[in-house]
Amino acid sequence: MSNKNIVITYLAVTLVFLFGIILSLNNYSFAGYYIDKIINWLWLLMTIFIIVRFWKKKVIKVYFGLLISGIILSILPMMIPFFGILHYFSTIGCEQRIQLDDTYRIERGRPGALYKPLITIYKKEGIFEKQISIIPYSDIIEKTVQPSKETYLDDKRLPIQEAKLINANQDSIGIEYRILNKQKVIYHKNKLNWFDDL
Repeated sequence: MSNKNIVITYLAVTLVFLFGIILSLNNYSFAGYYIDKIINWLWLLMTIFIIVRFWKKKVIKVYFGLLISGIILSILPMMIPFFGILHYFSTIGCEQRIQLDDTYRIERGRPGALYKPLITIYKKEGIFEKQISIIPYSDIIEKTVQPSKETYLDDKRLPIQEAKLINANQDSIGIEYRILNKQKVIYHKNKLNWFDDL
C-alpha cells in the first residue's frame, strides 16, 4: 500500500471517528454497542501506525505533540476528562446490556467517572441509535423491589434479571423489570425531541 493510500485511509477513519464524537455529543451513536468501540480502537491503532511510519516528518511530530498535550491536559483537572475519554474508548462502566427487541435496547452502567449507575434506553434509527431516556438505576430498584427504609440495596452490584418491552409510543416506553425476583412495569418518558433537555 502506498503512503498516499495509507494517509487517505487514515483521514477517512479519522472523519468517521470525529463523526462518532459529534453523534455522541447529540445523544446519538452508531447502531449497536461495539461499533463505536471498534471505530475508536481502529482510529487509535491507525494513529499509532501513522506516527511510527511517518515519524521523520515534522507535521507528524507536531500532531503527536498535540495528542500527548491533549492527554496531559485531560489529566490535570482531577482526571475527569481523561476518564471520559477512557469510558468512550472502552467498555468500562457498562455493566449490563439487554436487547428488548429489534428497535430498543437498554444499558445499565456508569457513563462517566463521577456518575451513579444509570439505565439508558436506546432506539435504533437506521444505522444510528438515539438515547431516548436516561434514568437513575436506584429509581428503578426502588420502584421494582420496594425495599424498606432500613434495607440497603447496592445499585452497583444488583443486576437486572430480566427486562421486557411492554409498550412503546411517541411519548413513553414501558418496560417490565425483574430484580431480586420482583417484577414491575415502569414507564419512561421519551426524549425524541432535540430540545427536551432545555
